[in-house]
Amino acid sequence: MSSNHRNRVVTLVATAVSFIFVTFLIVGTSRAAFSDTTANDNNTVGSAGVVLTDDDSGSAMFTVADMSPDDTIVRCIEVTYDGTITTNDPIQLYRTAAPTGTGLEAYLDMTVEIGTGGGSAACTGFTPSSTLTSGSLAAFFSTHTAYASALSTAWTPTGAGQKRTFRFTLTMQDDNAAQAKNTTFGYTWEARA
Repeated sequence: MSSNHRNRVVTLVATAVSFIFVTFLIVGTSRAAFSDTTANDNNTVGSAGVVLTDDDSGSAMFTVADMSPDDTIVRCIEVTYDGTITTNDPIQLYRTAAPTGTGLEAYLDMTVEIGTGGGSAACTGFTPSSTLTSGSLAAFFSTHTAYASALSTAWTPTGAGQKRTFRFTLTMQDDNAAQAKNTTFGYTWEARA
């Protein structure tokens, strides 16, 4: 092969390689010449809250000694829903734990009413809207042991600040077997959303 012919081949190959390189460079640059972006920053997601409180200030509703047959004690407690979400089901009422003591709950009759007005302890101004349950305290505690078996209050809050008052009436049965007994118990209200 002559050097002239070799120079032409080298020139042709160099020209072809240069053409291909320039073509890719132009196409790559052309693609980069038109672009745009948009952003959506600082996204924040928070969860709703279910908040249920009562007005007992941490005190027991009942602290009673020396009840006699047919004695009746009435107490009220105001429950407030301050959640940021509507509850799916009515507020439920059940025992906090199994009663302890010597079994007086079997000789106490209990009525629970729901309404408005009144408040912790005295019940002054309470207006009942319905009776939720009436029977022995022992029966309530053996039946309503947790959320799944709770007593429905039929109150489904739809927003914060809604309140209902619960009036509890306990009456000692006139039964000789009730003497010298005691019981310690608690109530739980639960809201779910």
